[in-house]
Amino acid sequence: MQEKKANNSEAYFLMSMAYLELGEVAAQHQNETGEYQNAVAYQLYHALEIFLKYAILKKIGSHKKGHDLRVLFEEYNKLYAENKYRIESPFDFTIYEANDFNIGEKKMYINHLNQFDPKIMDQHLRYPPDEKTGGYSFRIESDIFTDMKNKFLEIYGEMN
Repeated sequence: MQEKKANNSEAYFLMSMAYLELGEVAAQHQNETGEYQNAVAYQLYHALEIFLKYAILKKIGSHKKGHDLRVLFEEYNKLYAENKYRIESPFDFTIYEANDFNIGEKKMYINHLNQFDPKIMDQHLRYPPDEKTGGYSFRIESDIFTDMKNKFLEIYGEMN
């Protein structure tokens, strides 16, 4: 039974790497439409989600269901507290600080997060915008995929 869990976690790792490689290639294509860029961003989002699930699964044998990176990062960071395991996410809005010179920016930011909840970022990136999804636009360059791939491999090496 333990061997099955180890193999399962490896499948998560390999899948996360596949999403990074696909995203890296797609990001090199010069399609500037928002739909295309969000589809590229989704490759990175899903690679992060799957990698975090891999690491959690490897450490404790199970992971929570769902697609919210905030929840997964919270659990991952508790299990892997050392700095060498830190992963920076372009989907982390907790580090945002409004510029005091931009009057009303903080309120606009809070209103935006209330309307377009980052908890369902996977839906924002996968579906056309409506009153609940949309509101986010990303341009993820191919070197970000390369850097993330290198970071995942580095962490993978530390874990094995």
